[in-house]
Amino acid sequence: MSGLVPRRFDVLAHRGGEQAPVVLRWEGGEYDYTVIADGPWGQVTGRGTDSFEALLRVREQIEPAGWLLGVNGARRDTWPSGMCRGMGGFLVYRLTLNKRLSGADRVQTFHEAPRETLATIDEQIRFEQQWSATP
Repeated sequence: MSGLVPRRFDVLAHRGGEQAPVVLRWEGGEYDYTVIADGPWGQVTGRGTDSFEALLRVREQIEPAGWLLGVNGARRDTWPSGMCRGMGGFLVYRLTLNKRLSGADRVQTFHEAPRETLATIDEQIRFEQQWSATP
């Protein structure tokens, strides 16, 4: 899958009513990924066993300053399945409470997401836990 995913994404970061351009890049493969985010905070790097985890490591560094990355991987209602993670973490599922997942629910991790859908890592984890707990 990683061969099909562009290595650079021009997206926005949001902080309150402010927004700023960000360049996201990823490197690696085979369970060793790096995501680099160049934005108003300078350059931040995160590493993980897949690109989603590397993105989480970037978010851990910028969220304390109030920044949210405007990508699907940072939406409140998204989380990757084990299969998505095994394929590099480039896809996440949009989660809907009381609804089973289907292929139509997959979106690209690094594609832009609307500001109103974004959340902190903690909020995203809580939503995924709530979704997992529903029948």
